[in-house]
Amino acid sequence: MANKPQRPQTPVLKIPAWMRLLANLTQTLSTPLASRLAWRWFLTPYPFPIPKREQPWEEKFTKTLHKHPSGHTYPIYTHGTGPKNILLIHGWAGRFSQFHALLAHLEATLPNLYEDYTLIGFNAPAHRGATGKRTMMPHFAQCIEHIANTHGPIHTAIAHSLGCNATLFAGQEYQVPIAQQILYAPPGLISQMARLFCDVMGFNAKVKQGLVDYVKGIHGDNFDDYSTPSLAKTNTIPTLVFHDLNDNDTPIELGRMVGHNIQNGRYIETEGLGHRRILRDPQVLQTSTRFLLHGLNP
Repeated sequence: MANKPQRPQTPVLKIPAWMRLLANLTQTLSTPLASRLAWRWFLTPYPFPIPKREQPWEEKFTKTLHKHPSGHTYPIYTHGTGPKNILLIHGWAGRFSQFHALLAHLEATLPNLYEDYTLIGFNAPAHRGATGKRTMMPHFAQCIEHIANTHGPIHTAIAHSLGCNATLFAGQEYQVPIAQQILYAPPGLISQMARLFCDVMGFNAKVKQGLVDYVKGIHGDNFDDYSTPSLAKTNTIPTLVFHDLNDNDTPIELGRMVGHNIQNGRYIETEGLGHRRILRDPQVLQTSTRFLLHGLNP
């Protein structure tokens, strides 16, 4: 895609000062204590308020609450009556309405959008409208599995950030029927994302290793096999992948691991969009719509 002027990007996360102070204090006192704190925070999405531009889209969809295998409830949003399901999968601390620009573009481009397709979104446990305080990637994948079981096969899965990992995981581990998928800003290896998180929070190298050990203790030594770059190697679903050179949440070198590994897919790099504006870029939206309609071989 054509290069775009670079703009300053928002830092990975705006961390409250008290959290960094607490991180520094706990790691000074005890590495195991700080590692437990890091693990707890790693599973806790920060509750960002919904921007005004997204509210009309949330209100436009019909909302129903559903039980998650974790015991929590989470909302599913639907609009349209068409036979082909488009599923929107948000990322960490996100919500389905972040795809509002794509929805507007599809409405403007496809006059029979809601007769040909059913648009489905959800907010994962511990996110907007759901119960719970902590969650993890497999919980997102369980939402995808549940929606496919209740609403039917997925024609196109459209995912952002951690949602990309959950989408690949759902397709390969849960055999969720997905005909094609679009991945925006996919994350790197789980171990890399854990260390990146510790860097942002101000944890030292010992705590980073402690956090990785926590993940190993729960998911096994091979937990990175369930990461997006690893699952990309065994992907069979037609896939379009986007990642931006100026993504400060998931650095480009991590995104390239997915792009270079993806099987049965096409990888596109953008510039100057960052981690979230990539969801609103007109050229990205046009390319995504062509893929939605024609797949990898328009």
